[in-house]
Amino acid sequence: MKYKLEIVGLFGFFLALVTLYFALVHTGPAKFFTAPNAQKLFYFHVPSGLITYLAFLMVVGGSAVYLYNQSDYADRLSKSAAELGIVFGFMSLASGTFWMKAEWGGDIFSRFLTDMRLATTLAMWLLYIGYFVYRRQPETFEMKKNAAVLGLSGMIMVPLSYLSSRFLRSHHPVIVGTEDQGSLDPALRMGLYTGLFAFLLIYIFLFNMRMRIEEMERATLGARMEKI
Repeated sequence: MKYKLEIVGLFGFFLALVTLYFALVHTGPAKFFTAPNAQKLFYFHVPSGLITYLAFLMVVGGSAVYLYNQSDYADRLSKSAAELGIVFGFMSLASGTFWMKAEWGGDIFSRFLTDMRLATTLAMWLLYIGYFVYRRQPETFEMKKNAAVLGLSGMIMVPLSYLSSRFLRSHHPVIVGTEDQGSLDPALRMGLYTGLFAFLLIYIFLFNMRMRIEEMERATLGARMEKI
């Protein structure tokens, strides 16, 4: 299992390099972009954003299970997924900010206030930043229960952020999951799918590694408590 996981990680990083090739070399025509630099960010912005949603949905699921049966595995899952969601969320927000500046121009701060996709994504990310900070406290039953309640609140934020560009006021283009996805230039489509698969494999690798580390940390803490 160990070596299989490492192979998954290596293949994911290899595909990330392939995605980088598309970003740096290929700038084919696309009706969604007016600035070439915005198109280059597309290959990383979309995958990192979708992985962020996946990670935070796992936090929601793990939190719900923990509140139901106090499963230690569910608690570790929530904590590990939240940490990775924050990392991928930062990548999504950072690339989205540069994309926004290159594609739309104008004042970045006002865009975050007036574009619902940007505003809800930032709010979701800050929510789980708060979750992460709260979890830095000593791990008691009360702390885990409160963290699970906080993690479960993402049940509203995650779908709100994802659907905001479809139903609320937003300049954000909606491509993935719509008929516009099929109208992308073939090379753009290939780069997008490669990036999605690469980021998914990297997430699986990092998530499993983080779960192992969390398990070892708790085992070490438990052994120390027994000696006291």
